[in-house]
Amino acid sequence: MNRYVITFVFLLSCCLHSYAVASSPRYIALADSADRYIRNEKWTEAEKTIIDALRLEPANFSNSLLFSNLGIVRTNRGDFNSALEAYDLGLSIAPGSTIIRNNRAKTYMMIGDYDKALVDLNESLAIDSVQEWPLQMRGLLRIRENNLEGAAADFMLLFKRFPDNFSALEGLGKVAEAEGKPTDAIKYYDEAIKMNDNPETRSARIIVKINTEQYSDASADIAESLSKYPDYPDFYVWRGYLHRLNYRNEEAQADKKNAISKGADLQFVEQFIP
Repeated sequence: MNRYVITFVFLLSCCLHSYAVASSPRYIALADSADRYIRNEKWTEAEKTIIDALRLEPANFSNSLLFSNLGIVRTNRGDFNSALEAYDLGLSIAPGSTIIRNNRAKTYMMIGDYDKALVDLNESLAIDSVQEWPLQMRGLLRIRENNLEGAAADFMLLFKRFPDNFSALEGLGKVAEAEGKPTDAIKYYDEAIKMNDNPETRSARIIVKINTEQYSDASADIAESLSKYPDYPDFYVWRGYLHRLNYRNEEAQADKKNAISKGADLQFVEQFIP
């Protein structure tokens, strides 16, 4: 199950028990049942159970976190407007909740409203400046806004306080790439891959090498990456692109077919291998 969902369920459970004196056994039982439904991704049952708990004790302060979880449930059901309404109700009870703001930011990002997501992340980090997921996401959104200095600061703090988070190094690589510092970018990607080898970071490193015309290094990187991740489509795109640059059109077209068969978007592939 999504680690993000589990975190919120755990926090909700802890907070509910801290308010156990003010909550009836029925209310606590409903909240626990909702937790189980969320863990098992039974969204319809979770939504009904949360609403039952809210109706049972409408004045309970713990409803702020029930509304937060209701937002999670509705987001996973694709009912984004109702999810945002649930988060708003939760914040009306607990306006200082970083949990609800972070959760709402995720929903905003899912619907492409990055400006509002950034507002929520800024407010959450103003309350608690050292939070792993918010720092990571704000760094990425700041890159999108070309606020490279702010993004670098977020990723640096993220790496300092959460040294096992490879995404911090990956983010610093993206910043260096955007700043026109390919050597630094490759070093950051190298370190990120040492920490957590994955095809996405390898692909980012390959792109830097291609863009800086380090074709030999890029080719070797592609070969090694394909040996580790033979089903990752982008590697076939990059190899096909290099074949095309060398006028090896038959091999380029073969890689194009492989990329598409592995799930690559045709329009994306066409950009590199027409």
